[in-house]
Amino acid sequence: MNKKMFYTLSIGAFVIMLLPLSFIFFKPRYSNVFEEIYHDEYHHATSSFLRTNSTLNRVPDMEVNKTGGLLYGSVSEKYRSEVLPTGVESISYSFHFPDGKLDNGEMSINFRFMHSSGGVIEIYYKYNHDSDKLVQSINIVDEKRWLTEPNQIMEYVQEKKINISPYFTKSEELLRNKIIPDWLSVYPSQFSAENWGNVKMISENAMD
Repeated sequence: MNKKMFYTLSIGAFVIMLLPLSFIFFKPRYSNVFEEIYHDEYHHATSSFLRTNSTLNRVPDMEVNKTGGLLYGSVSEKYRSEVLPTGVESISYSFHFPDGKLDNGEMSINFRFMHSSGGVIEIYYKYNHDSDKLVQSINIVDEKRWLTEPNQIMEYVQEKKINISPYFTKSEELLRNKIIPDWLSVYPSQFSAENWGNVKMISENAMD
């Protein structure tokens, strides 16, 4: 083996050795797992070579999103109905990117439960881009009304004699034991089921 070939092979081996380090140093670092999900969905929805198959679509229990791209700055992902736990009407993600841009956007993770009274109780967790808060909120929908204000919700649950505490508990259990683990199973995250990063869960209008 001549010196030129030896040097060429040595340089090639050195470059190959550096590749894993380059992935570590140049991998995007996000402040929390929800920022990670938010960025990933945006890039899949707005990059032509990615938009047909988002990372969330690789979750086995997720519906295949056939639309691709943004619709009026928004995109959604939804779990298949046949895999939902008993009593859960739907589980979905909603993303909104104003003017199709990453800045000033938001995402929410939504859990819908059907109550025996006929009303739909929706517990959702909203995350604003570049935030350190995951905000837990509640809506109630019946045949005639969409209730979002705390006083409206309080009147409704008292009238219907609904205990909403179990719905908050169930949605948080699903968030911790289903949503986050599912994400971690399809994305090389820097976070874990126990460590969500720099984010705090707060309640916006809890009734319990």
